[in-house]
Amino acid sequence: MDAISIHQARTRGNVVAASIRLAGADIELCTFPEVRAETVRIVEEQTVLMLGLSRLLPGAEGRIAGDPRRPFARFGVLALRPAGVPLEMHVGQGAFDTLRIRFAPERIGPALEGIVLDDAILAACLDVRGTAIEEAMLRLAGELEHPAPDSADLAEALVSLIVLDLGRYLASTARRSGWRSGGLSARALRMSLEAIAAPGAPPSIDELARGSGLSRHHYIRCFRTSTGMGPGAAIRRRLMDRAKLLLLEDERPIAAIAHDLGYSGAPAFVTAFRRETGHSPGAWRKLML
Repeated sequence: MDAISIHQARTRGNVVAASIRLAGADIELCTFPEVRAETVRIVEEQTVLMLGLSRLLPGAEGRIAGDPRRPFARFGVLALRPAGVPLEMHVGQGAFDTLRIRFAPERIGPALEGIVLDDAILAACLDVRGTAIEEAMLRLAGELEHPAPDSADLAEALVSLIVLDLGRYLASTARRSGWRSGGLSARALRMSLEAIAAPGAPPSIDELARGSGLSRHHYIRCFRTSTGMGPGAAIRRRLMDRAKLLLLEDERPIAAIAHDLGYSGAPAFVTAFRRETGHSPGAWRKLML
């Protein structure tokens, strides 16, 4: 089948494979067909939180529409699109699976209270860095794939937790954006994040610092000012993002996945994965599939 527009794909009746309806929140497991690479304008009627359950489409990024001088922000595995905000989005070609929650205003309102959507906040929304939120979304995906009599009750508790954690995350981002002076330039930050997200072995902090024209110490300080985390933590997070996607969609042995991620072997990967998630890769894969 030929690739279709993302707008066509979004309106297809068979996109939603499974769902749970709660008060103020619709949780949906979605399977999107092959979409074509394009730039589109999208305005969400409801605030949508999406978790990618397959590889991200290449070059996926977005910005507030209407001003070509605004920078684009890359989409992460976990992304929040606020209701009523016109977004200009680059979409790569491919098929993809997602879990999404469509929030009514009264349900998501507490998380968005007092948040002014500037470029920094939008970048944080399109690439939500919240391990607890991601894990809760993955549990929701598991409930939709393997429903039980109490799935709706568990989903209600998880959605409440997600809203609380989103509120903390956005409030923390808003505070950081107020004292961002002294951070990396927009170009240097973009180059760093692209290098960290690239396939294969991750870059070292020294490589990232040289690419920004800064000393290691100065680079670490500026990166932390810009993002709220050190570059080492950002590298580990991206590596774990890729590891989780590979574990979900790739049936190869753990050692093969460890090699693809740049680890010296399965033991090093298992140790790093357990440190970040509390589970071994094999146990995490069984839990989520």
